[in-house]
Amino acid sequence: MLTLVIIGCSKEDETQVHYEYVPVNSVQLPTEFKRDSVYDLPFTYVRPSTCHFFDGFYYDKSSNIRTIAFVNGVLEQDNCTTAPVNPLTEFLRFKPTTEDSYIFKLWKGEDSNGNDIYEEHEIPVVP
Repeated sequence: MLTLVIIGCSKEDETQVHYEYVPVNSVQLPTEFKRDSVYDLPFTYVRPSTCHFFDGFYYDKSSNIRTIAFVNGVLEQDNCTTAPVNPLTEFLRFKPTTEDSYIFKLWKGEDSNGNDIYEEHEIPVVP
């Protein structure tokens, strides 16, 4: 039986996947954070096709700046169609650990010259 499983799974049957950044559509941020509290922040994005799937967040920390985008895996198939449900929501867990404010830079895509576009939100932290 093991032989049949090995024969039935040839390399030709493997679906190829590549990864893409997908812009943040929206986010619901509080007006302030409490230091050392944990927040589940709801971020939404538009799934480009049925071959796209959520594979996590791009999350870059630099001082008090957090740069965020979605990462989607993309199945390299010929039968991709428009995703039937949009936008989708995923939650990012965040814990402010300083009493400074945090700046969230949400990646919104690229302009016609290929430059990144960001939407920024500054959220203060209270004790």
